[in-house]
Amino acid sequence: MICACDAAAAAAGIAPGMALNSALVLLPELHTLARDPQREHELLVALAEWALQFSSRVSIEPPDAVLLEVCGSLRLFGGSRRLYERLRAQLRTAGLEPQCSLTPTPVASLWMARTGKEGVIRHPADLSSRLADLPIHCTRWPERSFETLATMGVRTVGDCLRLPRDGFARRFEPQMLDMLDRAVGRRPDPRENFISRERFAAGRDLEPEIGDTAGLDAAVAPLLDELCAFLTKRRCSVQALELRLVHREASPTRLRLRFVEPVAEQRRIAELLSERLARTALPAPVRALRLRSGSLVTSREASGELFAMDRRQSGAGVPQLVERLRARLGTEAVYGLCLVPEHRPESSWRVAEPSVPAAKPNRGRSKPGSVPGRPPERPLWLLAEPQSLEGDEQPSFEGALELEQGPERIESGWWDGRDVQRDYYVARNPAGVRLWVFRERHPPARWFLHGVFG
Repeated sequence: MICACDAAAAAAGIAPGMALNSALVLLPELHTLARDPQREHELLVALAEWALQFSSRVSIEPPDAVLLEVCGSLRLFGGSRRLYERLRAQLRTAGLEPQCSLTPTPVASLWMARTGKEGVIRHPADLSSRLADLPIHCTRWPERSFETLATMGVRTVGDCLRLPRDGFARRFEPQMLDMLDRAVGRRPDPRENFISRERFAAGRDLEPEIGDTAGLDAAVAPLLDELCAFLTKRRCSVQALELRLVHREASPTRLRLRFVEPVAEQRRIAELLSERLARTALPAPVRALRLRSGSLVTSREASGELFAMDRRQSGAGVPQLVERLRARLGTEAVYGLCLVPEHRPESSWRVAEPSVPAAKPNRGRSKPGSVPGRPPERPLWLLAEPQSLEGDEQPSFEGALELEQGPERIESGWWDGRDVQRDYYVARNPAGVRLWVFRERHPPARWFLHGVFG
């Protein structure tokens, strides 16, 4: 059955509802496309996403309509007429041919749009007269109800409104009278608000297929543009993305990107993706692309440092550097460190996602000992495992060690079976190398080297 047709087909006598064989008799060269309900729903969702710029109250009316409650937006957009024209113009620019109607009730707007009667109705008192000429098929009531109404000589919405309410309610389904009341504003008509997607997901089919990664940069660019427009509209950023490369005879190739900080810039995302694609070996030509984001993060406007001489001083280039190194060397090869609230030195840090520390004002460097109660020194180089030293009362490492600072006692870990009881010292060997050593408090009270100062 024909669902819709263009102007050329209509000129040949083809109309919606006609059987396909009858349409082909009228126009043998007719080009037909199978209806795709999934793509139609995706288009409705995309339109609802787009409509959020005009109203915060948007609802989807399957299978072919999107409703906007615009009462609170009229003053912002210059009145009902200007808003109406702006909606139509933007939809046509996007390649759509919309049927729009602006009325005081959702049902009235739907009925007018379905019958092609576009326009603006401002006052609820005008609804009954303006809807009276609409054919009853715009209501999409059950077909058996239309047959019964036809035998009664009822052809229009106005005919239905003139029927006695009690008799109409007895002979037909209750929701039919309820819909009439909602159409003319006699009853409230609450709608379920459309909730915008919390993640971005989009795809693109490739024709012809692409057999090398060099051609994928240009193919994925429209998806990145769509992603950035999606993020800009919500004032959000993303910290993770997945690009899936679909093959005809092989499992999909998945490229997962993770950013050091949330991003929404198309250039930065494209550069990192290009690095990953350059290192990817394709098992087969790519026939489709699927791009999906991680959870959205609210964007924060950051200000640069006033007295930074260049971007390197402000740290602005650090995230991009980390991301590029990860793209070239692998995620596992580039990582950060973070402190853990633990007294045992070997357990006071762990591997973490790289991050850029917040800039702190430079208050000048203090000399050791100039600040009362300053924390004990810690070496930059900590051995993976403490190294046993020779000596009893005086330890030795490439010669006898001179103890300069200490002791600093650390007793911790009794709760997890890795109990330590140590006295730490800062020592210096005959070559002038400063070392961090400790002596066990329990017998036999051996000495160990645990770190080296730079």
